[in-house]
Amino acid sequence: MKKILYLVGLLSTIFTFLGSFFKIMHWPGAAVMIIMGAFSFAFIFIPLLIFIKSKEVNFLFDKFIYSIGLTLGTMLMVGFIFKLMHWPWATVLMLSSILIFNFVYIPLYFISRFKREELKFNTIVNSVVMFSFGSVLLALFDLTA
Repeated sequence: MKKILYLVGLLSTIFTFLGSFFKIMHWPGAAVMIIMGAFSFAFIFIPLLIFIKSKEVNFLFDKFIYSIGLTLGTMLMVGFIFKLMHWPWATVLMLSSILIFNFVYIPLYFISRFKREELKFNTIVNSVVMFSFGSVLLALFDLTA
């Protein structure tokens, strides 16, 4: 299962990178490669990752937290694809996933893991880093319109 995960991750990364390069160079086939790479990442790689992580984690609430986080990652990735391809609903997908990530997921993650002494330091560092990245992404939106 992990070999499939690695292969799908590698292929989706290659397709997304090549598609982005083709788009910058205005070569044909860019949109197809970007869509293939991003959708395989969002709808094959991330569900496989959720499945593998749920087998590794013993606590039911941690499985729930991982699933929420990876689902929000999928939503954000789909929003990026929509934005890049100039499809409708891109801003709604991206903004809602970032807001839910910052104000629902990170507090749940922090509360669920901070109680365990062996995870306390990593939980604080991870929460600060995640909130910082989420805040930077949120700052990129023009909310005045």
